[in-house]
Amino acid sequence: MSAREKEVLNMQLTLIPLLADKWKKSYRELSKLFHNYDVLNYIDACYENYNSTGNQGIIDDLKEYIEMQGGKVE
Repeated sequence: MSAREKEVLNMQLTLIPLLADKWKKSYRELSKLFHNYDVLNYIDACYENYNSTGNQGIIDDLKEYIEMQGGKVE
């Protein structure tokens, strides 16, 4: 696993409890959202941009990404 892959994984793992709390979702519900909207790959694609964004900015972007695909987070 490359250094970047480890850093992306760390970001993904850090975001999971933050998103579950902010969106009032169980880990099971969050997992379903992530699967349905390919959120982990989106986080990977946005990793470099997210490095200069605060947690709230990332949360807002992920919400917008899911909702643009017809999903609902809150």
